[in-house]
Amino acid sequence: MPRTERPLEDDGSPLVEFAAELRKLRAEAGSPPYRELARQAHYSSTTLSDAAGGRQLPSLAVTLAYVEACGGDRDEWERRWHDVAAELNGHANALPPESGNAPYVGLSAYGPDDAELFFGRERLVEDLRSRLRRHRFLAVFGPSGAGKSSTLRAGLIPALYADSPLNPIVLFTPGVHPLHEWALHLSSLLGATTPAVSRDLATGPAALCSLIDQLLAEHPAGAEVVFVVDQFEEVFTLCTDAGERQAFLELLLNVGPRGRVVVGVRADFYAHCALHPELAEALQDAQVTVGPMTADELRRAIVRPARIVGCAVESDLLSVLVAHAHGQAGSLPLLSHALLQTWRRRKGNMLTLVGFQTTGGFEGALARTAETVFGGMTTPQQGVTQHLFRRLIALGDGTEDTKRRVRRAELDDTADVQKVLNTLSDARLLTLDRDTVEITHEALISAWPRLQRWLNADREGHRLHRELTDAAVVWQTHGRDPSTLLRGNRLALIADWAAEDVGLTELEQTFLEASVAAQEQEQSSTRLQIRRQRILIAVLTVLVLVVTAALIFASRAQDNATQQRNTALALRAVQASADLINADPRSAAKVALTAYRIHPSPETAGALISAAAAVRGVRFLEPYREIVVGADVLVLAGIDDDKLTIYSITEDKLEEKSSVPAGKSVHKGGMAVRPDGRLGMTTGFVTSPSISPDSQVLLTPADEEGQFIVWDISDVRQPVRQATISATQIGTWSPDSRHVLAIETNPALTTVWSLSDLAKPVVVGSLPGSRSWFAGRHDRVALLEGSGNDQTVAVHEVPAHGQPQKIRVFGEGLGGSVHDVRFSDDGERVTVVQQQGMQQRVSTWPAKTGNSQPLTTRSFPQGTFISLHTGTGGSTDPVVVVETQQSIALWESRDLTAQRWVLPLPTGNDGKVALGHLSSRLDALFVLMNFRFYQEWRRLDLDIAGAVTSACGKTVDTYPVEVWAEHFPGVEQVPLCP
Repeated sequence: MPRTERPLEDDGSPLVEFAAELRKLRAEAGSPPYRELARQAHYSSTTLSDAAGGRQLPSLAVTLAYVEACGGDRDEWERRWHDVAAELNGHANALPPESGNAPYVGLSAYGPDDAELFFGRERLVEDLRSRLRRHRFLAVFGPSGAGKSSTLRAGLIPALYADSPLNPIVLFTPGVHPLHEWALHLSSLLGATTPAVSRDLATGPAALCSLIDQLLAEHPAGAEVVFVVDQFEEVFTLCTDAGERQAFLELLLNVGPRGRVVVGVRADFYAHCALHPELAEALQDAQVTVGPMTADELRRAIVRPARIVGCAVESDLLSVLVAHAHGQAGSLPLLSHALLQTWRRRKGNMLTLVGFQTTGGFEGALARTAETVFGGMTTPQQGVTQHLFRRLIALGDGTEDTKRRVRRAELDDTADVQKVLNTLSDARLLTLDRDTVEITHEALISAWPRLQRWLNADREGHRLHRELTDAAVVWQTHGRDPSTLLRGNRLALIADWAAEDVGLTELEQTFLEASVAAQEQEQSSTRLQIRRQRILIAVLTVLVLVVTAALIFASRAQDNATQQRNTALALRAVQASADLINADPRSAAKVALTAYRIHPSPETAGALISAAAAVRGVRFLEPYREIVVGADVLVLAGIDDDKLTIYSITEDKLEEKSSVPAGKSVHKGGMAVRPDGRLGMTTGFVTSPSISPDSQVLLTPADEEGQFIVWDISDVRQPVRQATISATQIGTWSPDSRHVLAIETNPALTTVWSLSDLAKPVVVGSLPGSRSWFAGRHDRVALLEGSGNDQTVAVHEVPAHGQPQKIRVFGEGLGGSVHDVRFSDDGERVTVVQQQGMQQRVSTWPAKTGNSQPLTTRSFPQGTFISLHTGTGGSTDPVVVVETQQSIALWESRDLTAQRWVLPLPTGNDGKVALGHLSSRLDALFVLMNFRFYQEWRRLDLDIAGAVTSACGKTVDTYPVEVWAEHFPGVEQVPLCP
């Protein structure tokens, strides 16, 4: 019997109430023994029992493990724990006031004045110092939050001053105008005006070297100036002037023999740097990556600052902080902020784990600080805060969102704005400079959920606002010049967006109103001018209408008569072309082309395509036993050949390229069109060759029964034998042409082979059943299940490792015999061909939702042959090809009301059409015409322009007058070819 728990003393304390709730949660879970909970929670049974003992508050991790093992709500209990911890430690939800000098800077970067509190990066600082002695340009890369700025400001700069106290160091960030920022900091050292220094810098590197000489004029001969450019990525995110950016980079890379440069760059902007050849060259041997701190470095960074101000860090807290931050390069701002909040909640001179957990942890401390400050504002101030933060962030384009420095002049000077700025600055969420405002650290962007919601709610509106702000500044700078106002579509977009309260400043609102007013005035003037022109035109129009009405009526009647005559002649010519197509294909092409010229229609276009294909048809006089067609490759075996001849299908011919052994497994028998649309011989089962969709791989029967040879035909002139695979017959290929279904007939089995390495085919998995198809992906296979009128298609997922799993079934109760199944390339839809009574039915189903009704369906009469092929013209859905005795029709499977082509292919009384392949690559349909004494290969171009080119040839334009008069009497003869 398990030991019963000690009763709780109901003293009304929050700790006892918390323990009672934990026990209640365990009781609701069926009171599992603590040993069972220990196996699920990965904590000892004693630890879990103590958690509900009511003597002390368990850690947050133990609490959440206990709750999850009992099936409780993790988020709800995390909130409960924080509330109890805050109450037990006597902390309210409001942000505690600071007392004394804090040993941590929170989100702010450590500066030169904080050097005595900066620990953990000593080895990195020494590395930077030694590298800077060897190189005049040095780049320091690292992810946001890795401590680049602190390392440069509180580590490297004090170290450089220690080496050479008299050497000047210029620290700045590029901002919107990097040349101006550089000039601003140089001018204060030179005792010159900023505009004068800006003009000098704009002239090039020689002027910069001269300025450096002036700066070092009273220094020793070996003195040098070091330029430290922090947040270098602002050159790409904030500076929009490509010319100024290029000039700034040229100066940085050419500071002369008495200057050195150090830049701090966010790691995700390395590719931007590499786009500039000179900068990329300078980075080859002069870059350092700031990675995560080691465990020892983290301990020094945590413990040493606290020790300086007479505080200690609890060992449990130190372990938790190191464990969370170790290996996380971007966690340092969150760590510093959490430490600052924990220091505010210290007990005496001790920073405790409970105090840290009360802050909400790493991300929670930052988010809680932001939420607490935001919650303490008035409603108008909260609106100002939302709009302010949107201004302070530059949206990333292929990179993360970054902070943006804003000039105070861009903001309205109201009491609410000033209050918000001061409040956020006091909480160290914003940094206020003399005339600029910026987010203290980019960690706030990802850590504060409310800010993320603000940004994601209208990212396009954010960009429009940025455009409006920049345009308003230009307007103000140019003395409110009307030519700088917004106009056209951009004004319409911005005006619609700004119709709601989007926090525009007074300047932006005035600029937008001026733009709208100017456009309305221009439109009003234009409307007045148009109205006058319309009156004049109306008068002239009445006169012209009276004169031309009779002429138009007569001309229209004549045109209608001519059109009706041409339509009748063209349709009659279509039949004449069909009668000539086999005996005299060139004359048939002339007649069909003429019919298309005088009356373009689906009927005349189909006749032209068919006749043009007959003009360049290829005859096979010798009987064959095997023809297989790919996207642009044809493989043929003669009736007595022991080889398979490979032909290349080009734009204008069929050209023999090479051959491979036929193998002994190809059986003689009757010609049939297989469900996958390829021609093949049948003798109870089919062992025809198979070509991949990209025509790069050929599978042929081997001499050993049940084996297929894998050929690499990427160079069709020199096939290379690679390997063999086991199969009775080959099924469908995957869209990537690197996986194929191998079918075994006895017992019925489908095997998925991977041909990614042709020399070493690999079996990925197998499924019971031989009626199978790839379901739009190489790892999805559809199997036909059931029989008779109760058949379904089941989709199985076939992982590279593990057992196949059935993931969905669709088309329940399809009814009739299913002949073919083909999925769209994206796997979203599936088309099914089935025999239903005396008719054949084609239906398209949603493959992922399991709907019981098809999206579209169509029935075709008995005597037609239907096959499915890969779509052409960019469509991912298969094309339905319907063959009759004398024609072929193409239908869109996604909308079976849309018939693309009807192509007449008359074969006479003793011939028939054997369908070959629909090539999506060449946008053509390949067919084999079986006549009594020969077979003819034809390529039907589904691009009417290609059919016209084929029909024209070299002589079609020489149309005898008497032949024209026979087929098109009364029609003026027109040129047929370009």
